Amino acid sequence: MHDDLLARHREVLPSWMALYYDDPIALVDGEGRHVWDADGNRYLDFFGGILTTMSGYKIPEVVEAIRTQAGKMLHTSTLYLIESQIELAERIAELSGIPDAKVFFTNSGTEANDAALMLATQSRRSNQILAMRNSYHGKSHSAVAITGNAAWSATTLTPFHTVYV
Repeated sequence: MHDDLLARHREVLPSWMALYYDDPIALVDGEGRHVWDADGNRYLDFFGGILTTMSGYKIPEVVEAIRTQAGKMLHTSTLYLIESQIELAERIAELSGIPDAKVFFTNSGTEANDAALMLATQSRRSNQILAMRNSYHGKSHSAVAITGNAAWSATTLTPFHTVYV
């Protein structure tokens, strides 16, 4: 076990930030579809950042794309015209096959779920949400409110009336 790393984790990160396993794995490297822990054990990564980063590790094309973009700018605002953002949105819209498709970028699955909740509740003018039992939707206020997992305590302050199916 990596007692020092675990102690540091507990010192500065919230208790509700789950660690899996009685003896948590300390990941230190990744390549392709594999990750390695601090003890040198290799694992096939089926988890991919809770299924949000399925791009693998050290993929030359991905590394180069990140390096190229970082050499220009890492982040700005959607208040401006950003050619690479428009190009990616055009490509996604084209691949979707949806006529007149619109693309909305988010930073995470949680943000995507928050946006979907806003869209659904605003367009229907209803706060009733159907959610799956034993589901996980993220760690934001609204995402936790619809997460159907007994280990997560949804706040009573949620604006949603959640029905689990």
